Amino acid sequence: MQKWQVPILLVTNFLLTDSFKSGAPVSKCSTMIPHHRDNAPQIVPSPFILDADPTNSENGLYKIKLHSSNRDHFAGFFIQARVSSDNKTVGSFTEFPDDAKAINCLEIANSGLTHASNVKRDVLEANWIVPEHFEGEIHFIGTVVANYSTFWTGIISQNLLISKKSIHEKPFSPASKHKDFLTGCGKNKKCIGHPADCISRGKCDAAVAISYEGDVYIFEMYGKDSHYVAVGFSEDSKMGGDMVIECINQNGNEVKAYKSWNIPNQKQNKRVEEQVGISMIHGKYIDGDIDCKLSAEVMSEVENVKFDFEKNPYYLLLAAGKSLKENSVGFHDVAYDVTNNKQLLSDLSPKKNHDIIYDGCETEKNCFGYPDNCIINQNCEGLVTVSVQGTRYIFEMKGKSDGYIATGLSIDNKMGGDSVMECTHEPGDKINVYMSWNKPGEKSNTRRKIIQTGINMMNSTFIDGTIYCQFSRDVNTVIENETFDLSNDKYFLLLAAGNSLKDGGIGFHDLFYVSSGQQRLLSDIAAFSSSSKLLLRLHGSFMAAAWLGCTSIGIVLARYFKQTWVGSSLCAKDLWFAWHRMFMLVTWCLTLAGFVIIFVELGGWVGPNSQSHALMGCITTILCFIQPIGAAFRPHPTARNRPVFNWLHWLIGNIAHICSIITIFLAVPLNKAELPDWVDWLLVVFVAAYVFIHLVLSLSSLRKLMLFVHIVAMTAITGSVIIIITLAPVEVQWNSLKNKFMA
Repeated sequence: MQKWQVPILLVTNFLLTDSFKSGAPVSKCSTMIPHHRDNAPQIVPSPFILDADPTNSENGLYKIKLHSSNRDHFAGFFIQARVSSDNKTVGSFTEFPDDAKAINCLEIANSGLTHASNVKRDVLEANWIVPEHFEGEIHFIGTVVANYSTFWTGIISQNLLISKKSIHEKPFSPASKHKDFLTGCGKNKKCIGHPADCISRGKCDAAVAISYEGDVYIFEMYGKDSHYVAVGFSEDSKMGGDMVIECINQNGNEVKAYKSWNIPNQKQNKRVEEQVGISMIHGKYIDGDIDCKLSAEVMSEVENVKFDFEKNPYYLLLAAGKSLKENSVGFHDVAYDVTNNKQLLSDLSPKKNHDIIYDGCETEKNCFGYPDNCIINQNCEGLVTVSVQGTRYIFEMKGKSDGYIATGLSIDNKMGGDSVMECTHEPGDKINVYMSWNKPGEKSNTRRKIIQTGINMMNSTFIDGTIYCQFSRDVNTVIENETFDLSNDKYFLLLAAGNSLKDGGIGFHDLFYVSSGQQRLLSDIAAFSSSSKLLLRLHGSFMAAAWLGCTSIGIVLARYFKQTWVGSSLCAKDLWFAWHRMFMLVTWCLTLAGFVIIFVELGGWVGPNSQSHALMGCITTILCFIQPIGAAFRPHPTARNRPVFNWLHWLIGNIAHICSIITIFLAVPLNKAELPDWVDWLLVVFVAAYVFIHLVLSLSSLRKLMLFVHIVAMTAITGSVIIIITLAPVEVQWNSLKNKFMA
């Protein structure tokens, strides 16, 4: 062996044995697959067994045991309880060895159990407790790591049926203390414990949990081997000038609550005379441990200093000790801790349910969703994630659909010549995964003749109309004589969902279709966003401006104002004609520009579901194009065939206008347009207003006033439609804006 090889081997050995010693991160709660580069889970059966025995099932407590039948050792593990019906994490781990730790999966306190060091062991035992009011069937699922390159996933225990009637409230005992305090920490409670990592480990010498109920704050406090436990509110993280709430045990097992004051610059505490604003709910002193629960008003005043928990943030001081003084607590010889920053107690608003599919997005895996910015807000209607596990690529897809959700690998971000992976909803709520092919130039999909190797389902559910699937795909696959190399080739991502399936493939993507604006290696972790929709939005805006606005005003001017504005001129033309010509010229330019733009955007003809809109649009554009050409060759006003021209000019113009309005109506249901259904009613209002102005101008002599009203109405409706087109999907934008102001 060469000398230069020795340090490399030492470093490699260190990485292989040390990289997972701190346990699984929260970001792995969904997949439970270690991120051991270039290593994939074992496919041979696991030698490890996960057992769940009800040691005290009437109180909802279960003993979990991870072991091997032949005493094999393991260095790492990750265990969760899952609801069998929807695979969601449930419950909390309460007691476990010192070389293990609990983490908060799905924002549920201590719902995951993992190793805290890479000490070899051949058995693991822990206690798990059922959440209050839970009823249903659960199982435990685990990942076991023998060494860096050898690990097993999907180790599942037997199913356990839990009924509400078998779960009773447990009496206060050392086994339940930490569970009581930790439930809700980080979700709807602010918690501080000692030592620093005790809350995640489930073993604290002292702890306080603060929540908000009604119009008061609830404080739950615990101290081990203590005669008092207290929490203080400080402006500077130092003891002095602080309001303190304390629970003390003074006589027998009695526990009382008081307000006190940390005297500035003296590091001493004294009880205040007026004990108002706090109220004991219950307190217990058992086996030397103190436990209490009390309420406190939002506003308090101590030593002429006002404390407002609703508006002002404070450093939280936690203390516990074995001794008491007269009218005061003694030294904090059991525990003393301070938060790293100021905490606003009112910041306890309930959080929305967390979906673990978003965990690790843009840090450990690529994510692409619909609509835009939905990954940040965790409200995607459809989502695909991609991560690399050894020699396999792991895909997850989720979306509301009764038919399918699919993702495609494209070299040009257009549909055609793409490798597609689809998860389909089959009878019996079964989810299947297939590979299929987008035919080049046809905008259609088929899985016929596609060999379904190289893709394997790992997990799937169909709950409340939502498809979820997780599957692996080999690095290299050949589809329709095209090689797809995921490790070396860059791809655009396509994402689509629809409600229908067809023989040998999937139906039209009537729910959504979106392509990424970036082409990159799937192993490069970075943000994927949808491709620009600027040309699509310009097409819609140009057509709306042309036919809802300009044409509607130009036609009215030509029909009703030939005899009204004849005394004035603009550019040597009657005023009505000058304005009519200007509006119709703008219509002509906008229509031709919109026509060219949409073909540039699509790169060809449209799919079957858009053909009615496209055909009517083409008819409108052709009529629009020939109208000014015919006008340029109009006969002299006194010519014999001038009436024929007038009728043809009027007929072509009005047919083009009617066709354009029908075309806009046909655009509303197109999923590319992303317009809400109620836009149809806005267009109905436009039609009604347009018909109304014709009736009024035919009968009224106040034509100039009514023209002003007409211009204002058409401008308002047109402007509204353009705004909706530009901001589409407007409902998503509105909800996002509303959430920002309400946050």
